[in-house]
Amino acid sequence: MKIEKKYHFYAAHRNKEGGVKCGRLHGHTYNVKCTFKFEVMNGSVTMLFSDIDAIVEPIIKQYDHYLLLSTDDPLCPILSMANEPFIELPFETSAENLCIWIFNQIKNELPICKIELAETQTSSVIYEISN
Repeated sequence: MKIEKKYHFYAAHRNKEGGVKCGRLHGHTYNVKCTFKFEVMNGSVTMLFSDIDAIVEPIIKQYDHYLLLSTDDPLCPILSMANEPFIELPFETSAENLCIWIFNQIKNELPICKIELAETQTSSVIYEISN
């Protein structure tokens, strides 16, 4: 049985490897669609939607309304000195890297098999593992 759940968060970032446009500070409404594959049903359900939300939402929402920057971004020390909150990540903050990062955080808690992360209404990346 597969269950699909949708989430979103708002965040700013810059991806210095993403060309001129994406290399500047800018923000997105990130839409995240997760697919979970359950092998066993407990009675008439695999897992309650609310129980999935209780696990996934804190993972997704930890990035909500933050500036996401790579550890090696020269803005990190400046923002730290100014006591400006941001999240430092060990990679360039491309959609692809964020997608894999979030997938792996969820994978530690639930049987996720696919994740889609959309930066815009027309652009998304998909990461999945075959079972």
